[in-house]
Amino acid sequence: MKLRDVLGLNSRNHLYTSVYNSRKGKFVANSKLLTKKTLRENKVRVPETYAVIKGMEALENFDFLKLPMDFVVKPNNGLGGQGIVVIEGQGEFAGEWIDSQGQMWGVNDLRLHIGDILAGRYSMDDISDIAYIEERVRVAPVFEKYSYHGTPDIRVIVFNKIPIMSYVRLPTEESGGRANLFQGAAAIGIDIASGITTYGVHHAKPTEFFPGTRRKLANIQIPQWEEILETAIKASEAIGLGYMASDIVLQPDGDKSTPMILEVNAQPGLKIQIANRAGLRERLARVKGLKVVSAKHGIKVAQALFVDPKLAEKGLGRKTVGAIEEVEIFGLNGKIEKINAKIDTGADGSSIDRVLAEELGLLEPDNILYHDYFRNALGRKKREIVGVMFVMAGRKIRTKISIADRSKLRNKMIVGRRDLKTFAVVV
Repeated sequence: MKLRDVLGLNSRNHLYTSVYNSRKGKFVANSKLLTKKTLRENKVRVPETYAVIKGMEALENFDFLKLPMDFVVKPNNGLGGQGIVVIEGQGEFAGEWIDSQGQMWGVNDLRLHIGDILAGRYSMDDISDIAYIEERVRVAPVFEKYSYHGTPDIRVIVFNKIPIMSYVRLPTEESGGRANLFQGAAAIGIDIASGITTYGVHHAKPTEFFPGTRRKLANIQIPQWEEILETAIKASEAIGLGYMASDIVLQPDGDKSTPMILEVNAQPGLKIQIANRAGLRERLARVKGLKVVSAKHGIKVAQALFVDPKLAEKGLGRKTVGAIEEVEIFGLNGKIEKINAKIDTGADGSSIDRVLAEELGLLEPDNILYHDYFRNALGRKKREIVGVMFVMAGRKIRTKISIADRSKLRNKMIVGRRDLKTFAVVV
């Protein structure tokens, strides 16, 4: 990670959150209950709310015995996970519950705690607050070995309807079962293109294993990955924030896990850069001003631009390719085309013939990532940049590729330097 690519606090505030986030969007994001209401109205799934307690009279009259066996108590304007109580099950007698730390809670204990919430003890502004009780999200099977008495959450930062960076936060014994890095939770960067975990961190220092174990944190495949990214994009659109983080949990649901939004953040922290060993500044600059037509389009842009080099190169070595190589191009319409491509180390990126791209469905509107300009002997020309996947020398490559008229050329595709990083070229 290069220092010039790192986004700092001042740059985040002055260049992004203050420019792309509306006052209304920030207002919604700062209220967990209003966020849930807004997302639910826009058909974005959130945990079910069992009760909202707005004052002491409502608290005194609330019947705790009507609650299910497990639930979560939260402050509406809480900060950093403070004031949250996760109840995992009932105690031996009615009116007794056991939290995620094994502590026993009675009705009076819950009333006292909620009273503190109402008084503003956990409020970010130190003013009176609202308490609410919601559905407890269980741990998805993929995270069972990487979580201590709590539910991991996946943070996805979205800018301009494009998922820019992501990591998963894992509750530890030190964090008291909370997915909060300041309290001692661990984190793992996630490759946006594939949904595979990359680099682990704990207390902002690299770690290969989940704290206290020998369980490796890298190479975990996050299930329903594109659905997670789509959920994050839809949430940013619903809230009305151009630069936003969504904290997403996977609720076990039969034989799969369903993504749901736990909360959103209009000023997401910057430690995500450490977990990904990549800078936000560079990624944000690459997508600023791009026209994104849909959530699926935004995902395609991210997958083409932000492939983690560790996953591209890990364990693969450098395969040898010659001046001409057979490639297998996967079309969006189900077609697979085998052609001979020219290996061109003088070209920065790869290019494909327009007619061939049309036959493969690569010029569908939601697959056009953006437009760029190229210079040749005839002057400056505008070209489409599309997402594509092809196989060369037994290696699968997901990348972006420019569209050109190659009808009079022998090879309908060239492979440029950007897609040759894991190959040795022998001409």
